[in-house]
Amino acid sequence: MAASIFISYAGRDLATAATLCQALEAAGFACWMASRDIPPGENFQIAIVRAIRAAQVMVLVFTHNSNHSEEVAKELALASQTRLRVVPLRMEEVLPNEAFAYEFATRQWIDFTAGWDAAMAQLRQRLAATLAAPEPPPDPTVAVVSLVAPRPPRTPRKRSPLGPVVALILIAAVLAAGAYFALSRHPKPAAAAPAAAPPVAAMPKPAETNDVPY
Repeated sequence: MAASIFISYAGRDLATAATLCQALEAAGFACWMASRDIPPGENFQIAIVRAIRAAQVMVLVFTHNSNHSEEVAKELALASQTRLRVVPLRMEEVLPNEAFAYEFATRQWIDFTAGWDAAMAQLRQRLAATLAAPEPPPDPTVAVVSLVAPRPPRTPRKRSPLGPVVALILIAAVLAAGAYFALSRHPKPAAAAPAAAPPVAAMPKPAETNDVPY
């Protein structure tokens, strides 16, 4: 369930966060808490990321426990990346560590150590003004990095002017090879030898005579 207010808190401060959520919802604000609004079986981290992206304001319950909570630090970092407006609530006399000090440098605290009623009135006023204000535009200096590397553009191949000539040469070579293969499988019949000339008849010898010449 998407809500306009994301409540960030340490697990040990669940009772404080639940009391705060109940007071805000009684004043008409829609809140989101991980312990209450993540259904069973859903991925915990994915649900938190989606809720932060859908929210308009993050209310941070800052205590000694949240000051040493890695999960709260991650939620605050994600809020900073998405330019989500954060309202820190100082519930205890605790100095923020280096990670939180960097994030809180430009944010105005609401001090709950001075009194719950006065701090709640200030918080309701701050949330009403923040939700009524337009959302800040995206920071043009922050580059959005995609996890999926884009495919490089295809470079059109230049057609060579010799392409058609090469294709014709290849076709001619294929045809010549086919013709040679066909002829080699069916050799030409050998030429018939010329007929021998008939034998010449022997001339009869002249008959011998016993005539005596005169």
